[in-house]
Amino acid sequence: MIARALIAAACMVPHAASAQGSPRNAAEFDRLPTLGKLVEGGMEKDYRFRTYLVSKRPSARGEVSIFIGEVHMRVQDIAGGVQRRPTIRKWRYAARCAGPDNTLGVHTQSIAPPEKSETYISVSPGPEPATADRTWYNVWFAVCRGEFDKYPRNQE
Repeated sequence: MIARALIAAACMVPHAASAQGSPRNAAEFDRLPTLGKLVEGGMEKDYRFRTYLVSKRPSARGEVSIFIGEVHMRVQDIAGGVQRRPTIRKWRYAARCAGPDNTLGVHTQSIAPPEKSETYISVSPGPEPATADRTWYNVWFAVCRGEFDKYPRNQE
């Protein structure tokens, strides 16, 4: 009996989600439930996104300070004016927050979708980062300095 109820509930969830439809604009997208503490949000090319700090815990402290955790990003493809259903992307991170300036940075690894991609972004506090590095700079500043949306993105 319980198994049937669980199966029925699992079958109903996708239909309930599709009944809500996709957000039609940035305001509706921003009103979707948060996934953690907002790191940044905006639009780039054909995507609307919001990045959230989901977890943070110390891994090393002292002269070298490292924090590890997860970052989740809600992304909506809006190419061609079509508002597609948002997806959630997830990464594990390790942010080196203290140490010599040339060693500061954030290492990320994709966990959803399950890719084998890893990246390391060296962070230089002060100069504005390149567009391609902006999300990871924002993550580093949120984790290491408690500064959220340090480098804002373009909005609709």
